[in-house]
Amino acid sequence: MKNIPIRAQIEGQDSKVNTDWLAIMATLKKRGLETDELEVVYFELCAGMRVTTRGLSLAKATPEAQLQGLLYEPKFSARDYAGMLSA
Repeated sequence: MKNIPIRAQIEGQDSKVNTDWLAIMATLKKRGLETDELEVVYFELCAGMRVTTRGLSLAKATPEAQLQGLLYEPKFSARDYAGMLSA
């Protein structure tokens, strides 16, 4: 699963926060979701659906809502990639 930007809201409250999938996944694991259930939530979010589970309402954040500093994707240079192929 790739890290994606998420809009989260605690059910019954009006405020929303920007976060990312890795943070939400850790929270949902603590609240008892199993790996297969997490995958279902992830794929529904990637499909653009709004998901409500374990007291949270979640939606994939839109591209115009940039989340500076929250998402980390590893960067590989062409040299690193060539090293991975020869290993």
